[in-house]
Amino acid sequence: MRNITHCILYRDSDYGKCAYCNEDNTQPAWCHSCDPDITTKWTSRNKDIDDCMETFQLRALSYEDVIEWIPFDRLSEIKKIGKGGFGTVYSATWLDGIRKVEIIKEGNNYICKRVRVQSSTFKSLMICKLNLYKLAIYGITQNTETKEYLMVFQYANNGSLYKYLRNNFCNLTWLTKLEILRDISHEPKSYIADLGLSRKTDENALEGDIYGVMPYVAPEVLSGEQQFTQAADIYGFGVIMSE
Repeated sequence: MRNITHCILYRDSDYGKCAYCNEDNTQPAWCHSCDPDITTKWTSRNKDIDDCMETFQLRALSYEDVIEWIPFDRLSEIKKIGKGGFGTVYSATWLDGIRKVEIIKEGNNYICKRVRVQSSTFKSLMICKLNLYKLAIYGITQNTETKEYLMVFQYANNGSLYKYLRNNFCNLTWLTKLEILRDISHEPKSYIADLGLSRKTDENALEGDIYGVMPYVAPEVLSGEQQFTQAADIYGFGVIMSE
C-alpha cells in the first residue's frame, strides 16, 4: 500500500476544471477535494464490496486510482471471448468511457470483463491496482439478469500469449521468443490478467481445491500432494517457456 500521509497536491489549469467546485483539478480529470466523496455515493448492494471500494476510493489521489461503479446498461456489444481458470471472459464496449481532460470524448472504450467476483478476489485485485498492476481495472458492474458481479478491465487487444504463439509460432525467431520471456519477467509488456490466485503468500488455499488452467498447473498440485506454493507457481512459467 502507498503511504499518503505526507502527500501534497497542487491544482493545475492543465488538468482541467472540476465540474463541482469550478477549481483547477489536482490531477488530470480529477479533483481531490470533490471526486473521492462523489465516487463513493453509490451501492453495489453488497456490503463487503461497498466497504472495500469505499476504502480504496477515499485513498485515490488521481482518476487512474479510482474503481468506478459501471451500470450494466452502459456496456454494449458484449461477446464471450474466452474462459480462464477463474471465470469467463467477455469483450464489451463501455459507452461512457474513461474520463478525459478534453471536453469532447474521443470515441468508446473497449473493455474486457470476467464474472463471479467474490469479496476476497475483489480485494486482491484492488491491492494489485494500487501496487501498479499494469492492465487497467476500470470498475465493477452487475449483470442485471444473473445478478453476478463482474470486474471491468482494460481490453488486451493483442489477445492471450497462448493464442499469439499458436498464430505466429512459425514466424517467431528465437530472439523474439527470448524477448517475450524477458518481457514477462521484467518488462511491462506482457501481463498476467487472470488473478484468481492473487493472495498473500501466507494465506492458505481451501484444502482439496484445485484452481487454474490445467496445462499450467504443477503435477503435485493436480495429484493433491500439495497446495499452491511459489515453487509450484514457477511450474506454470516453465510451461510457458517450453511453448
